[in-house]
Amino acid sequence: MKFTNLTRAEEIGANCYLLEAGGTRILLDSGMHPRRLGAEATPDFSLLGGRGFDAMILTHAHQDHVGCLPLAMRQAPGQPVFMTEATAALSDVMLHNSVNVMLRQREEEGVNDYPLFSHREVDRLSEEWRIVPLGAPFDLSGERAADGAGVTFEFFDAGHILGSAGVLVRAEGRRLFYTGDVNFEDQTLMRGARFPSERVDVLVMETTRGDSPVAEGFTRAREEARFIEALQAALDEGAPVLVPVFALGKTQELLALLYAARKAGALRGSFGLYVGGLGAKITAVTDKLRGAAPRRFGDLKLAECMPMEVVGGRDMSKLPVVPRTVYAVSSGMMTPNTLSNVLAPRILGNPAAHCMFIGYSDPESPAGRLRASAPGDEVLLDPRRGPVRRLCEVEEFTLSAHATRDTLLGYARRLQPAKIVLVHGDAPAVAWFARELPLACPRSEVVIPEPGEAVEL
Repeated sequence: MKFTNLTRAEEIGANCYLLEAGGTRILLDSGMHPRRLGAEATPDFSLLGGRGFDAMILTHAHQDHVGCLPLAMRQAPGQPVFMTEATAALSDVMLHNSVNVMLRQREEEGVNDYPLFSHREVDRLSEEWRIVPLGAPFDLSGERAADGAGVTFEFFDAGHILGSAGVLVRAEGRRLFYTGDVNFEDQTLMRGARFPSERVDVLVMETTRGDSPVAEGFTRAREEARFIEALQAALDEGAPVLVPVFALGKTQELLALLYAARKAGALRGSFGLYVGGLGAKITAVTDKLRGAAPRRFGDLKLAECMPMEVVGGRDMSKLPVVPRTVYAVSSGMMTPNTLSNVLAPRILGNPAAHCMFIGYSDPESPAGRLRASAPGDEVLLDPRRGPVRRLCEVEEFTLSAHATRDTLLGYARRLQPAKIVLVHGDAPAVAWFARELPLACPRSEVVIPEPGEAVEL
């Protein structure tokens, strides 16, 4: 059993891993790096050595896990690609949006090899995706399998976004579990992960929040209440509020949170609410999948739960910034050319405005730079424009869709696997787990796979 990291660096980027077990080759995810362009944004498929793979397993539809799926499928034409029903529906939306983004980047940034794939290719390949439910073992042909029947895999609810799953692979008498992106605690919309608690020999674990300690006594419920209280105070001041959110996951969580707060009387009075076009499209898919994937507020139609307006990319530069209005637009990283980045200069330069972060931001992203700034600092949002002086209020809330480092450590402690493979984290995050895991799991070997290196498991 071997594991090869196909990402190009130790970071949260183009997540993609090759598992060789029982005479088969399984590709786990195929993401696109959110901050890089061209080939540097893709996994290093040359590491497959031209041998392709026997099957691919997709854990969820975020860009850093699904963004290069068409490129991966070219490496092994006709081989099955397995995912949950919700991941398939959301991946279709995300990949078509990715084509549109790459076409714009080709025109505006001169990336001549963009787009890396076309709308037509996405349509054709999506017909080959294989839908697999949670909680049942399947073999690599897609047939239900009995335990011990060769190489099998099984999906478990990961609690990260709609359709997200961890994957248990059984091969060679061993059990390997890949967490993908996970959250063990209930969010507003998503329920916490339901992961296996029985024997696992190898745990491949995300490390996103390894360098993000949680204050003693922290609970998500208290943090949600703190966010709603701050939002109410800003609206009472008549402030415009920018909430940079990911279109997939965080937009829907925010809508559910606003709905629940209004229903409970914690959010009072009328206010304007804008969401981005992609966020609205994904919200519609989320509503269509009601009952088809685990979530809380199972019957709630998010698109109808709050009065809102939808704004597209062409409209954002002309959209007026007005008092008592929430702009819940992507991206959460405030990447150049996204709605939050286009709107940001008018928010940052307004001393009456607020910018509220509710999820993760790469420290090197525009959002990361803004979060690290002080009032009066100049913040570079887009290298094509000059820096913007920050006059607005910036507030941060820990409403991440990723597990805390303590709950991940606790999961590893319960399993006590023979080996723990650390992936999906920046160097400081990985380093924290590398220090703490030997204390929690003294008999476990901790492995940090270098990009391109095949690790014997």
